[in-house]
Amino acid sequence: MVFLTDHLNIMANMMRVCLILLWIRILVQPHILQLKAVQVFPPINFTLTVTALAQVLLSWKPSPNQEQRNYTIRYDVKILTPVFEEYDTAKTYSFQTAVLHNGFSARVRTLLFHKGLQMTSDWVTAELQPPPGAENTAVTDLSCVTHFTVSSAVSLHCTWLPGKEAPEDTKYFLFYRYETYTEECQDYIKDKWNRNTECRFSVTHIAPGEIDELIVIHINGSSKYAAIKPFQQLFNQNAIEKVNIPRNVTVFLEQNDLVATWEKPLSTFPKGCFEYEFYLINLKSGNEQVSRTYSHDFRLRIDVTCRYSIQIRANHHKCAVNGFWSDWSETLYIATVL
Repeated sequence: MVFLTDHLNIMANMMRVCLILLWIRILVQPHILQLKAVQVFPPINFTLTVTALAQVLLSWKPSPNQEQRNYTIRYDVKILTPVFEEYDTAKTYSFQTAVLHNGFSARVRTLLFHKGLQMTSDWVTAELQPPPGAENTAVTDLSCVTHFTVSSAVSLHCTWLPGKEAPEDTKYFLFYRYETYTEECQDYIKDKWNRNTECRFSVTHIAPGEIDELIVIHINGSSKYAAIKPFQQLFNQNAIEKVNIPRNVTVFLEQNDLVATWEKPLSTFPKGCFEYEFYLINLKSGNEQVSRTYSHDFRLRIDVTCRYSIQIRANHHKCAVNGFWSDWSETLYIATVL
């Protein structure tokens, strides 16, 4: 009897599922048939335009053949090179920041939505060719550092190596772009062949305290003997900041404890944004100790018969990606007077 009851319950549940599926089919099937009858056309006039250093405008227009009913139209965009990225948008344009010395390619298609259903068009593709230039003439090993100065500005210092095939008469020229502002370097340091290999901006338009903004570096060149290939690189401004040294470092003894205190580095970030390394050397034994802390003081039980040297340095912590560690603070010494 129990078995029969369970069997009947199973049959009833199956009937319910079948009725639900049939009802869904009755409701949805007309919309599917209606949507299948709609032809989705790809966008037209898809173009790529360089609008600034390492910036491309992707633009297109809706197909004039596309039916205008109660459909929702969006566009599926794929960046193919130099770095793959995929997104969709309701706009008919999109700005992308990317290095362009190896070219740029992308594709776009129409997405049509109606009552929860979706159809897509074919893809259309556009491509920017790499800029001209002889192989191995572009700069290599580009490295840049920013620094928050006492005048509340941000300085920028970049170094690089000439390309292996760059002629000795090559002149390199560096530009940086930050948001909409672009500036050419006026202060170069040269190698023994008189080629520019370093650039310094004592003041820039880089905004201190911003989080994860990009700095675009562009270096092109000229020579009588070869076409010099340009080079671009993107830097996260927080990742290349050389953090300032902690301020007002003091060290003293409190009974058998060494106590150090300091203030946060010169920065627009609040004090909770930094971590510190505490470098302690026992000058009697030669033992070294490096400790990390997020506070602005440090306490350690020591051998009071020994003399110690202490230094502290700082870096970003939770408010931004780590930059470059600051230089070590001036060395302080402490010892017990017996």
